This record gives sequence, structure tokens and C-alpha cells, in this order.
Amino acid sequence: MKTIVVGVDGSADARRAVEWATQLAEQIDARVVAVHAVGLLEHERGDPGGAHLRPQFGSWTAALDRLAPDRVERRLIAGEPVDALGAVVADSAADLVVVGTRGERARGVMRLGSTSLRLAETCVCPVVIVPVNHR
Repeated sequence: MKTIVVGVDGSADARRAVEWATQLAEQIDARVVAVHAVGLLEHERGDPGGAHLRPQFGSWTAALDRLAPDRVERRLIAGEPVDALGAVVADSAADLVVVGTRGERARGVMRLGSTSLRLAETCVCPVVIVPVNHR
């Protein structure tokens, strides 16, 4: 396994996913590509790629700083999360995708959010959904 893609949205579940992906990468000497899909509500005029989110994104993915810089990539991608993650999986020939159970906007009693559920159904590589109680 060479490349792990991890979905990041700022939620506590996503932070657990980043931590889990970082620990795995440390153990197997893999590269991690962190991806945040910049949604319509996050766009700023003149910044459709979401560069204004870089400081937040760095904070959300701080666990990756334990890895060597050449083993970490952070990508902000405009669009819907499943499509953004799928594009990065294809582009980076990822071996694994890691996401949290539910995202920042997840509500209700569902145990899995729509992104983790759709990824499990459609992703071309294995998906790890880090449970809420993971430490």
C-alpha cells in the first residue's frame, strides 16, 4: 500500500479519520493525500478553489505533520465530496480511502453520513470508515 486518501471536513469524525490514516501511514510508510471538497457555501468571490480555507485545513489535518513532508499532500477541491474524493483516488492511484462516520453537517439518528455511505457503495478501492468511538 503506497497511497492513502483521507476525506476532511473539519468534523470530529474527520479528525479521527485523519489520525487513523496518519497512524497507518506511519506503520507502513505510506503517503497520505488529505482532501477537502470546497462546497458552495464555502466559496468566496474570486476564490472558487478555496485558498482562504488553507489555514483551517492545516489545522484539521495537523496530525499529518508527524509524517515527512514528501509523504503528505493537502488538496482543496471545488465540488461535492464523493466526486472530489473519487477524482483524487483516480489521480493518485490510491490504495485506500479513509473517512469519518459522519461529516460536519450530518444530522439525525443515521449512523453513517451520506458521504461515507456513498463512498462505501461506489469507490474503486477499499474504504475505511473510522468509527465514532475510535481512539
